[in-house]
Amino acid sequence: MFGSSIIDIAIGVGFVYLLLSLIASTINEIILSLLNMRGKDLLRGLKTLLDDEHAEGLVKDLYNHGLIFGLFRGSFDPKKTGELPSYIPRSNFVMALLDVARVTAGQPITVQEDAAATMASLKAAAQKLAGDTKTAKVGKPLVSMIDIAGTDLTKLRKSVGDWYDSAMDRVSGAYKYRTQKILFVLGLILAAGLNANTVTIIRQLSTDSTLRQSIVAAAQSEKQPDGMAGQPRRDQIRQVEGQVSQLGNIGIPVGWAGAWPPCKPPCEGCAAPCTGPHSFGGWLAYWARSFGGWLLTAIAISLGAPFWFDLLNKFMIVRSTVRPSEKSGEGEYKGKKEVRNEG
Repeated sequence: MFGSSIIDIAIGVGFVYLLLSLIASTINEIILSLLNMRGKDLLRGLKTLLDDEHAEGLVKDLYNHGLIFGLFRGSFDPKKTGELPSYIPRSNFVMALLDVARVTAGQPITVQEDAAATMASLKAAAQKLAGDTKTAKVGKPLVSMIDIAGTDLTKLRKSVGDWYDSAMDRVSGAYKYRTQKILFVLGLILAAGLNANTVTIIRQLSTDSTLRQSIVAAAQSEKQPDGMAGQPRRDQIRQVEGQVSQLGNIGIPVGWAGAWPPCKPPCEGCAAPCTGPHSFGGWLAYWARSFGGWLLTAIAISLGAPFWFDLLNKFMIVRSTVRPSEKSGEGEYKGKKEVRNEG
């Protein structure tokens, strides 16, 4: 039983982390959508890739290309990023960039061109871009990719697409790193606002078997969290409200009811109201313990809801294997004890 209790406590704590992570993630998505951070990060990544810091050259031409222009509303303005697309498909980027490179270099684009003529035109355009100091960092890679591809236009498009993907991987990495920092800050605010103290939660779960069972039952019915990106803001806000309500309905020991203000009763063992706050040392110790518990919660929230969902599934698998073995062990012990008694 001791082993299963430890697993149940771990499931309970993990489930609390999951719910809090879902709340933080949803709030994070609302903030990012309001600020259009994905669109800004994409623009920043393209500025770096195309060596166009002020978005007045290749980047501007790329966004104004028909294959990209249809992905956002309004006209392209690097100073007004609120409506810019948060994602540009690989195929759209490849075709738009090759067209923009030829137009920028003054190469004509005709409707009926064979592969050899197209590659020759692209190579001439790339060489012209490579000879210009403003576009050399784009032209030189294009020249290399065209030389490798030869007359194979499909191979060239694949190379340009891989080049784009590698740049977007860097953008995604920076985005995830910043998101994790935002989740930590939101987690700390949530932990303090809801008084979600990891130490207090573990202590409560370790002494209340009924609470453990209710949280484990709720964790077993929890579904894979859906992504919030792209959902209407009203639905995102409703989801936050539902997640906060779920925390209270299960009986998870969070909130400030009975915990504020931190003070001591006039006598030991009585239910009289508090007469005043602790001493300065008591207050300091109280807030130090509280902040430590909130910090642990914030660190856990920063790991994200998918992490805790996957970990909860693993805990559930372990729990399902531990409990039957405990029961069979108890039965075997009782059987042996009865045999000894009969003897």
